[in-house]
Amino acid sequence: MYLHIGKDIVINDKDIISILNLNYVKNTKTYKKMYKNLEEKKAIINIADNKEKTFILTKEKSVEKAYISNISVNTLIKRVI
Repeated sequence: MYLHIGKDIVINDKDIISILNLNYVKNTKTYKKMYKNLEEKKAIINIADNKEKTFILTKEKSVEKAYISNISVNTLIKRVI
């Protein structure tokens, strides 16, 4: 099954590692370290238009990638279930 995360982008739900609420995690050391690591690899795709709500971490064929979306965690989870 595929998950629409905004801006005509869909991802395979089997590739999702986590869907995180940015309001809760953006100031944590773990998130900052993960973000910096992915940013260095140019593996962050921001589709939020300055309304960042979620951080979606994926792994496809051993390649980690992250999406930043303006769709809430609750809405994304409802779409997956």
